[in-house]
Amino acid sequence: MRVLSFAIALLLTSPVLAETVPTITVSGEASVVTAPDIATLSLGATGRGKDPITAMNATSEILDAVIARLRDQGLEERDIQTSSLRLNRMARWDREKEVEVFQGFEATNMLSIRVRDLSQLSEVLGAVLQDGANSLSNLFWGVQDAQKLEDEARRRAVKDAMAKAALYADAAGVTVGVVQSIRDTAEPMVQSSMARSAPVMEAMAADVPVAAGEIEATARVTMVFEIAQ
Repeated sequence: MRVLSFAIALLLTSPVLAETVPTITVSGEASVVTAPDIATLSLGATGRGKDPITAMNATSEILDAVIARLRDQGLEERDIQTSSLRLNRMARWDREKEVEVFQGFEATNMLSIRVRDLSQLSEVLGAVLQDGANSLSNLFWGVQDAQKLEDEARRRAVKDAMAKAALYADAAGVTVGVVQSIRDTAEPMVQSSMARSAPVMEAMAADVPVAAGEIEATARVTMVFEIAQ
């Protein structure tokens, strides 16, 4: 009898035989947009010469002037960083003579900069071009406090999921119970809706016009709610 009683007790407490709690699963999504307050871009110079030193010096002189200009414009040291430094031997193939023709060396020196005062951006771009920068690319907009924007999107996504759960439950004639689980299903959240990429630049006006557009943070969640009995 003791063995039988133990077996019955074990079966009654087994998770397999436990009553399944009815649930409702919904997804929530929300987007928050704001004006950007920071810009990042790459700029620099490409120069050529008959020997490596001449080619590199051609870019170094320009970059020295560009860095000095950026500092004069108020950019901090942490916002100016060398991102690429290349030196390539140039040659072409003479098909008639079937020989390689040496054409010299090409050097490229690029900076990655952050402009935190967007009112300065047009002026900064125009100034560095006047200083000799002949390469400008990868202009992206962002926000300095991305966490705040992301958190607001998350809150709104949860509210969206809760509203959907309440709607579905009402339509089904049941009541939403406690939250069983919340799963974040978002990809990289903050994205610039306006990314710019500029080719090699020649001499331009004193100020370069730019348009910042908007920054968008998107959050997605999947929530499981208990259906109250």
